Amino acid sequence: MASNYEDAFDRSVSDLSETGTDSLSGSDSDSETQQRQVCYYYNKGNCRNGTSCPDLHVCKYYLKGNCRYASGCRLYHGSVSNTASNNQETRSRSRRTQGYRDRSRSSSSGSDSNTDSRPYRWQLNLGKGWQDVENDYILEAQFSRPYTKGITIYNTPCGALSIDFTRMRILKKTNLRVRRRGSRKSNWLWYYRETDGWREFGKKDAQGNSSPVNSSMLESEFKKNSCGTLQFIIDSSNYEIRFKDMCQKNLSTGHKRKIRRRPKFDSPQAEGVNTVTNKLKSMLTSSKKAPLWQFSGRRGNWHNFSSQGSCSVSSEDIEQEFQRNHQGSMSFNVNGDQFILDFSQMIQTNVKTKATRNIRRVKQ
Repeated sequence: MASNYEDAFDRSVSDLSETGTDSLSGSDSDSETQQRQVCYYYNKGNCRNGTSCPDLHVCKYYLKGNCRYASGCRLYHGSVSNTASNNQETRSRSRRTQGYRDRSRSSSSGSDSNTDSRPYRWQLNLGKGWQDVENDYILEAQFSRPYTKGITIYNTPCGALSIDFTRMRILKKTNLRVRRRGSRKSNWLWYYRETDGWREFGKKDAQGNSSPVNSSMLESEFKKNSCGTLQFIIDSSNYEIRFKDMCQKNLSTGHKRKIRRRPKFDSPQAEGVNTVTNKLKSMLTSSKKAPLWQFSGRRGNWHNFSSQGSCSVSSEDIEQEFQRNHQGSMSFNVNGDQFILDFSQMIQTNVKTKATRNIRRVKQ
C-alpha cells in the first residue's frame, strides 16, 4: 500500500461557538424483523424504555447489511430473536466500556482491537477487503499530534486519498474506508484547544495553571461511558467535559472548547514523532505532488490537463483513473467535443474527427 503522505494541520485558533458489514440470515430473523419495528430512539442512543421497549434494539444499518463500523459499532449486531432486545442493553454497555467508538463522533478510531503484537495497524478497504498500509507509523505519528486534522496518501490504487482523522473517513470517497486497529495497551492522551494551540490536560499553561483532571482520569471515565460527562472545578468555575460532543464547556458562561483524544506515539523504529515528521516533510519535498498529466500541442509544446478551463477533467482525475487500470481508457469533454484517453497507447483521440495527440505522465 502507499507510503507517500501529506499532513493537514488545524490552523484555526477559534474555539467552538457558544451555541456552538454483516448481514442477517435465517427465516426466523427475517420474519421477526417484519413483525417488530427497529427502535428509532435506541439507534439515536437514548431509548428510555431500556429492556422493556417493545421495539427491536438492534443497529438498523446492520439489518441493511451496510454498517460502516462493523464489529466496532456500539449498537447490537446479531440475530433478532425474542431475547435479543432484552439482552441488548447489557451488551451495548459492555461494548462501550471496552472502548468502542461513539457512533455520533469517532474521537479516536482506536476501537478495533489489534490481535497481533503491534501496538497499532492502519488499514484501507478499497473495495477488496482490508489491507495494511505500508509504513503506517507515519500515519500514526501524524494522528498522535492533536493539531493534525488529517493526512493525504498518494499513489494508492485509487489515487490520492485524504483521510479525516476526526471522523476517521476518506473524504469524497463514500465507497472507500479507513480504520486504525489499536491495542488495549495504547496510552491515550487528552488535549483541549487554547487560543494558541492544543494543550494536554493536566499540563501547566503559560500562566503556570493546570487542569485538575489529566489524561489518565479522562481515559478512565471515557472507557466507562464514551457518551458520558465529567465535571470539575477550576478557580471556582464549573466545567463539564462531554465525550459525545468532544468538547469542554464552562457551565457559568457557556463557553466551549474542543477536546481531542490521540494516542501517544509508539514508533516501531524507536524514533520520536518529530523525527518521523521530518521524514514526512523530506518525502513530500522529493515527491511533492502526484504525477502530472500533459497533452502535446503545436511546435512540440506540452500542456497540463486542467478542469479550471473548458476541460472536464484535471490531471488528478486522470491519475486516479490510471491507478485503477494502467491499460484502460477514459473519456472527457472539451468545449462540447468528446475525447478518449488511451493509457496503453498514451494517446488522446477526438471521437468526432479521429484526430490524435500524444499524452504523457510526468513524475514530480
